[in-house]
Amino acid sequence: MESFDVSALYTNVSNDSAMQAISEMLSEHAGSINLYSFSVHQLMTILKACLSCNIFSCSSKHFALIRGLAMGQRLALTLAIAFMSRIEAPVLQCRPLLYCRYIDDCFVIYTTQAEMDKCFELMNEQSGHIKLTKDTSQNDWLPFLNVQINIANGICRTKWDRKPSDKNISVHFLSAHPAYAKKAIVTNMFRTATRVCSVSEEREESLALAQRVAAMNGSTNQISRSTRHKGVVRQSRDSTHADKMPFCLPFISDEVSTDIRQCLRRVAIDKYVSVVEILPNNLKRQLIRNRMYDRICSTAKCVVCPEGRIGDCMSSGVIYLIACKSCGEDAEQMIEQKQMEHREAMRKLALQEQKALQRLEEIVDTIQADGPPSRSTSR
Repeated sequence: MESFDVSALYTNVSNDSAMQAISEMLSEHAGSINLYSFSVHQLMTILKACLSCNIFSCSSKHFALIRGLAMGQRLALTLAIAFMSRIEAPVLQCRPLLYCRYIDDCFVIYTTQAEMDKCFELMNEQSGHIKLTKDTSQNDWLPFLNVQINIANGICRTKWDRKPSDKNISVHFLSAHPAYAKKAIVTNMFRTATRVCSVSEEREESLALAQRVAAMNGSTNQISRSTRHKGVVRQSRDSTHADKMPFCLPFISDEVSTDIRQCLRRVAIDKYVSVVEILPNNLKRQLIRNRMYDRICSTAKCVVCPEGRIGDCMSSGVIYLIACKSCGEDAEQMIEQKQMEHREAMRKLALQEQKALQRLEEIVDTIQADGPPSRSTSR
């Protein structure tokens, strides 16, 4: 009994093998799949066009992904599963006692260790870029996905498991989120820890682990204790929630949300309107977005934003180039301030040029009226 895992599956997928696997699956199950008036050939043409356009930009330079799948691509998961079906095909022909796979995590049972080693080598030989790693049982327990499995005397036992690399970080109980959302996270964790266990002994151990994880994220003992005794809580507070009109509001606090619901109840429209709280942005969303605080232009008669995007004039700490010899460059200044300084410098230069032209015209007029000045020599 061992579990296999593919190292960096998405970036090492062979696109040609994945497309061939998709084509074979579509041809085999074409009669039971709704292709929406497309033929298998047309779908493969569209798929090839999507895979041939794996282009991304970095530092204003464009790159093409030659091998593998992009992590954010919608087709990546489907193609990865199809690719793994070709990798595992020779193993299935060897008829193991049990073979299970979830994307790239495989659980295999053979009668002898020699057959297990042969299966592992066979899967590693299917592609030059695919490398599998295997986990063996420790203390008679084998980790697979989010459970640990033990088979002894023909009896299979399971318990909830957390990987050693897991930091056990979730939404903290003191964060600015609705109370029901934070309770749901804890409830789902306890529900999972309960359902994946086979007997009461492992269930108590899994619940103790879930209790520690909940405490690390600030959950109160009352919530954890009540969830522990309930085991499985009801899924929905209102069965007609989907039939109501959503009333979206930014989440401020549980008290404000309760007051709004009471107001809707007093005016007798709570049967038709459901309050939907929009959660605030977390630190992750703020870090991955690069135009969070510079979208508002407060400059009267702005000359920068009409030529670009709204809020560009308030940007600071950016690198830019103004092809002008009359003023220097300072990346610490905002673009709007830099633009104003540039225009002021140009205005002063134009004023100086105008004064110089006026002085030159005065000299020319004087010469024309009085004639050229006389020359005198001194001895």
